[in-house]
Amino acid sequence: MTDPRDPSPAASPSAPTVSVVMPVGAIDDSVTEQLDALADQSFSEPWELVLSVNAPGQSAHRVLTDHRVHGVAAVRIIDSSAVRSAAHARNAGAAAASTPLLAFCDSDDLCEPTWLAAIVRALGAHEAVGGHLDEQRLSPPGQERWRPPATPGDLPAFLGHRYPVSANMGVRAEAFAKVNGFPVGYTRCEDIAFGWLLEDAGIELAYAPDAVVHYRHRPGLWTMIRQHHYYGVGMTEVLVRQGIPGAGTGADGASLMRPNAQRVTQRSFIHILRRGAIASGRVRGLVQERILTRDTTDDARR
Repeated sequence: MTDPRDPSPAASPSAPTVSVVMPVGAIDDSVTEQLDALADQSFSEPWELVLSVNAPGQSAHRVLTDHRVHGVAAVRIIDSSAVRSAAHARNAGAAAASTPLLAFCDSDDLCEPTWLAAIVRALGAHEAVGGHLDEQRLSPPGQERWRPPATPGDLPAFLGHRYPVSANMGVRAEAFAKVNGFPVGYTRCEDIAFGWLLEDAGIELAYAPDAVVHYRHRPGLWTMIRQHHYYGVGMTEVLVRQGIPGAGTGADGASLMRPNAQRVTQRSFIHILRRGAIASGRVRGLVQERILTRDTTDDARR
């Protein structure tokens, strides 16, 4: 198989070899900090940065147009705000990319200086990879043990099937196109859906532990509970609409509420609240999907 890092004979020697796709919503200090981190990448080959702006009227913001990262990478700024969705923003950014390799990060995290080099190195051997999320550096004080690790020495898994976290992943553009990118329309968990699409398509997914992103959790107990409730909604949506890899159809029956066998190192009251929030979200998602199915069936009969 041809190494996707090798430029085609018609490509310029200075043509980018990899595209970093970063969805951008609200522009604040964290966006500047992430752009600083990307400007400080140790990657020695030409690369491009696609900023997919998912907030109306922000594409010309000076934080994006005047940052020093323009002197390091070929920067493209696109407006993806027609559909307010992180999944849509990533897909639009990937469509605007010009290289055979795609690396994804979020605008409110911090990439290690060696992150991009590690992603590209891993994509030399694998079609899709997920990196390691460090959750200590940017963790709100006192919240370090509120959640189990997102990448516990490997990629995360839901119901035994692995997936990459969209805040730190890479994929060959050909593989991304094969599964039509991230599914749009889920409340949350489009990265689970994407990982499961890769598995169903027979695309290898590997863990790249040296591709490190410092992940930023939102502060506050209620914020975490609300976030995990919507994770639960998204989990049910993925199960009903897409189904477990290999099943061929959406899940039903007991499998819709099957708990995820996630390793927990320390149980606490916070742990119980978090798991309860996910469970309530999965029930809410199930009710919503049943109503949606009923309404769709009724419309078809009319």
